[in-house]
Amino acid sequence: MPFSDPNWPVVNPEPTVDDCIKSMRMRDYFMVAGITAGSWVYGYCGGKPVRRATASTAAALGLTFASFLILQDTRGRFMGYNENAQEVKKYGMHPTAQPPVYPPQDRRYPTATGLVSDTVRPPLNWKTHQ
Repeated sequence: MPFSDPNWPVVNPEPTVDDCIKSMRMRDYFMVAGITAGSWVYGYCGGKPVRRATASTAAALGLTFASFLILQDTRGRFMGYNENAQEVKKYGMHPTAQPPVYPPQDRRYPTATGLVSDTVRPPLNWKTHQ
């Protein structure tokens, strides 16, 4: 992530875990609850001899996964890689952050950014190409 330009304004270039937890949206809380509940149901359905123990273990794994997923999402919003209009309104832009250079584009149609130099990957020579 640090090697590509963010598409949205940067709120905090180096957010901590506390910052991410404090800025969770309602959607994030529902996502944690849904993933945890879904993994509990999966563990209950798949753990026939000891259903409740398997379900509890699966719920713990689901909660861990959901926590990592939410922290990644909120960190991306702080750093400007995900849509962050609410965070910009609440916390403001970072003092040294520049407005985004590129307008947000459709993720289905990526554009080449030219991050690979010609010394690493020389241009294709069609005369010697086999």
